[in-house]
Amino acid sequence: MANGNALMEQLAAEPLLQSRLAGKHLPKGAHVIRQNQVVTDFFIVKHGLVKLYYITRDGKEWVKSFIQEGEAFGSRTSQLTAEGSPFAAVCLEDSQIVVLPYTEFRRALLGRPELMESIFQLTEEIALKKEKREYELLCRTAEERYRIFRSDEPGLARRLSQIDIARYLGITPIALSRIKKRLSVPG
Repeated sequence: MANGNALMEQLAAEPLLQSRLAGKHLPKGAHVIRQNQVVTDFFIVKHGLVKLYYITRDGKEWVKSFIQEGEAFGSRTSQLTAEGSPFAAVCLEDSQIVVLPYTEFRRALLGRPELMESIFQLTEEIALKKEKREYELLCRTAEERYRIFRSDEPGLARRLSQIDIARYLGITPIALSRIKKRLSVPG
């Protein structure tokens, strides 16, 4: 992911945005976005960990992604259509998040090519991450998805509960436990 701190420095230096940037400290368990809520802000995690997730009609949770330090998120649905977000975002750790109204953010970007370049790079990285995730969910086995996750994100894996890892992989915690046992992975 693009370096959120470098992006924050660029945003903070932008005169149109200086008065619009707001830092928020949110405790573990606090929601940044609730599913179906219209939230048009753009968020950057300065410190902490945020989980983006869906709740199905039958109450089942599916984890979309995890947002770590230096990464950004927001509901494109809310930002572009003013409709409720299809997903929720909750802090898994005490988190420091920078909030910027999307309309102000967009206006500043359109006038500054260097900001546009940074955001373009960020959106490319997010698109690559999403494409890889879709492929893994659709074409890899649960065991392969777990191995890839542990290999690609060892630090993140240590920060997450087994339930969240299982929901991210699209399996039950029991299935994850069986995979770990087969692979002789502790904890």
